[in-house]
Amino acid sequence: MIELKTPSETIDILVENIERARKTKRLKQSDLCTMADISVTAYQNFIYKKNTNLIALIKIMHVLKMWNNLEGLIEFKEQLSIQDIRDINKKKELPKRIRNEK
Repeated sequence: MIELKTPSETIDILVENIERARKTKRLKQSDLCTMADISVTAYQNFIYKKNTNLIALIKIMHVLKMWNNLEGLIEFKEQLSIQDIRDINKKKELPKRIRNEK
């Protein structure tokens, strides 16, 4: 069964992952903020109040080399209609048997 997370739960997981990555790299919050060019207050608002802007979040994730986590934000997957899928499958049909002429 697929378990969908609420936006609040998703942010909690994101905060945990970012803090874990920061601590793994042995960075103080102030050092991370300097490297990401954001204020310590902005970072603490994100960690404790779960409030930040997208630019600050991307800067933080970039410094922590969390590029794989960002890929889902920028990847666009085209949605196909049922008719599009049928048309694609028709094009993939095998050719009919060819008879040898004698």
